[in-house]
Amino acid sequence: MIADPYAPPAATLHDAAPTSPAFYVVSKSKFAMLFVATNGFYIAYWLYKNWKLHRAAGNKVLPLVRTIFGVFFIYSLFTRIDRRIKASGREFRWFPRSLALAFIVVACTSSAAVWIQDFHIQFAMSLLVLLLQIFCLLSAQAAINYSENDSEGHTNSALTFANGVWIGLGLCFWTLLFLTYFLLP
Repeated sequence: MIADPYAPPAATLHDAAPTSPAFYVVSKSKFAMLFVATNGFYIAYWLYKNWKLHRAAGNKVLPLVRTIFGVFFIYSLFTRIDRRIKASGREFRWFPRSLALAFIVVACTSSAAVWIQDFHIQFAMSLLVLLLQIFCLLSAQAAINYSENDSEGHTNSALTFANGVWIGLGLCFWTLLFLTYFLLP
């Protein structure tokens, strides 16, 4: 018996996993350490790496512009991470829209700290802002790691020499902040 030449192919198709990451994988502990040690300046590098990888995955974005204006594009980043997870057919509970909104509100609040005259209150407010920002960003990093099939971020969990340099510079900055905090009346 001869097979029907007009029949559609009977091959089984499987969804291929993406070969290159669309977002920046880093372990949550390394992320938290770098974010706190650099007093939040690590976010610039983190945003740039995420947008750069997202562009390399075929999306039309300008990584440098989205990094400079990060607070305006954080919502877009979080929703794109969520869409990538959903496109893979998996679920991850992390409330991206609420976290993006919280991050934006906290970032605006930190800008208001400049107008506070008392340095001690300003310093305490800055610490609170740092903690709230890290909460929002750690949730996003957990979602990124999940979307890239590396929930623990093992592929980028070791500290490099460059990380050490940034941590050293950040600790110098923290030392100046604490000295100023305790030396000012």
